[in-house]
Amino acid sequence: MARYRAMAATFLLAVVSAAVLAAAGPAQAGPPSIVTPVTLSDLDTLIAQTDRGVLVAMASWCGPCKAELPHLVKLHRHYQGKGLALYGVSVDFAGASAMQPMVNKFGVEFPVYWVGEPGVEHYGLNPIPMLVFIQNGQVVDRLQGAHNEEELQALFDTFLAPPLP
Repeated sequence: MARYRAMAATFLLAVVSAAVLAAAGPAQAGPPSIVTPVTLSDLDTLIAQTDRGVLVAMASWCGPCKAELPHLVKLHRHYQGKGLALYGVSVDFAGASAMQPMVNKFGVEFPVYWVGEPGVEHYGLNPIPMLVFIQNGQVVDRLQGAHNEEELQALFDTFLAPPLP
């Protein structure tokens, strides 16, 4: 009987330890974002309310966008809670559903919006990929072309740095 209790206690200890380790493990990625169709007015409002953010103009058919996106996903996780908001903007003319498979594939967690051709023209989101930097509700810079992770991190760090006196 004592042997049975010792085995049961050991098993219980193992189960509790496994549960504690699982709870203390690294944070798991959340579900991918849903590509949301928005109007120009919706996107204007989002920009006006953004203190420091980056619009990431991309398309499902764009090779350089696909190369850059994993870096943006990783950096989004790094900068979460540090004052930088990332927003994807799909420029796929086929609609929001054209971008969803790419968002799913790369596990994009930041919001992704689709504004269609009027949005591309209104915001000058061509050529892609393009990063549009927003500060205090105003577009302050645009960068065309794909960037590697180190370049993106340097850009974001500089963007978040306080201005020199």
